[in-house]
Amino acid sequence: MKRLPFIFVCIVAFISTCIFSTYAADLKIGILDTQKIVLKSEKINKYRDEFSRELDAKRQDFMKKQGEAKALEDDLKNNGNRMTDDVYREKSDKLRREARDLKRMQEEIEAELKSKEADMTRKFLTEIKALSVEYLKKEKLSLILEKSSAVASDDAIDITDQIMKLYDSK
Repeated sequence: MKRLPFIFVCIVAFISTCIFSTYAADLKIGILDTQKIVLKSEKINKYRDEFSRELDAKRQDFMKKQGEAKALEDDLKNNGNRMTDDVYREKSDKLRREARDLKRMQEEIEAELKSKEADMTRKFLTEIKALSVEYLKKEKLSLILEKSSAVASDDAIDITDQIMKLYDSK
């Protein structure tokens, strides 16, 4: 009689092992490193280069205006005592306006940079996610995990390079 519960537990364990191993055999998992794609994708790097060129043009304009303000400041320092009060006041007012405009311009450039980076990253991640769903269906995977959320994984299930090639080709 005392053996009956033990035998029952053994039978349940055996059946559970058989059932779970059958389901586990059909499970196909892929690991995706989105950070690697965002950093190394040719398509994304082209977008970054275009954005960088636009930003460089704005920075050049900023540097030009900053140089003009510096020249005005130097003029006031070096020749201020030779100027009339009206000319000195006019130039110092102009310098204050330019300093305020430069500060605003710098803030706008930084805000635009942050905004565009966030927008681009969001766009890229959305596109990568959609492409991953297509890949999951095409390759009949059961699950795709982000590499950063997996404690450990085998490189054999890493699909990052395949997704990056698909992304760059579209």
